[in-house]
Amino acid sequence: MNFSAPFEIENSPFFLPSDFKETLDGGQSFRWREVGENAFEGVFEDIAARLLLNGRGKVCAQVPEGFDQEKCAKKIADFLDAERDYAKITKNHKDERVAKAAKRFPTLRILRQTPQEAIICFICSSSKRIVQIKQCVSLLSEKLGAEIAPNFHALPTFEKIAKAPIEILRDCKLGFRADYLKRTAQKIVSDKFNPESLREMPYQEAKKYLLSLSGVGEKVADCILLFGAAKFEAFPVDTWISKSMAALYDLKTPKDARTFASKQFGANAGYIQQLLFADIRSNP
Repeated sequence: MNFSAPFEIENSPFFLPSDFKETLDGGQSFRWREVGENAFEGVFEDIAARLLLNGRGKVCAQVPEGFDQEKCAKKIADFLDAERDYAKITKNHKDERVAKAAKRFPTLRILRQTPQEAIICFICSSSKRIVQIKQCVSLLSEKLGAEIAPNFHALPTFEKIAKAPIEILRDCKLGFRADYLKRTAQKIVSDKFNPESLREMPYQEAKKYLLSLSGVGEKVADCILLFGAAKFEAFPVDTWISKSMAALYDLKTPKDARTFASKQFGANAGYIQQLLFADIRSNP
């Protein structure tokens, strides 16, 4: 497949190479693969793209021939949350542990995925490593998603998942998650629930609905809300964050970690979670 020549994304945020990789390939999204130095190829919404970091730390893109570059550039900027001033969140942070993590990952960002993508991907993520999750999501897209360019497929709709034979979902290496994903899709369709509405719902109301879905517990709900609905007050607690919060703050349970984060980090708890997550993974 032929890609366009690289074009710089207007208003692109600045990235250090290590933070560019951590943002795209650190467990927020599972639809990107590294294809070269400071280069990732993947899909979001209905766009296939290759994202590159130029010598000035700005993001450039290549898209398949025939794609509207102006439209793609705007969507990519939104996907990278280009308008948000992340440095302002951690500047002169009173918590020295947060300040230390921010110094190590000064240009880390939160991707603005769709709620649909986050729901599907994080239900698939339970008890799996990143490479395994990517494989599951890729197979699911190939088998049930629309082809948007040669070898690039969108995620399937919930309607398509709800109607799919369970054997097809299991063929995507989902294991027990296949039943969770199918039941979740059926409920969303039956409820006539628009996942995009999660963006506008208050955090607790949105989380309550998500917890009613199969395969969605506290951690997965918070991942969906942080990465798919830009609810920065969400604080997902996985194994890495449990380890970090125990070592840094002597907090022993996920509930204690969430309560502490809500009080200590407030409206930006989710971004601080990503900093601590990146920090503990790089220094296990």
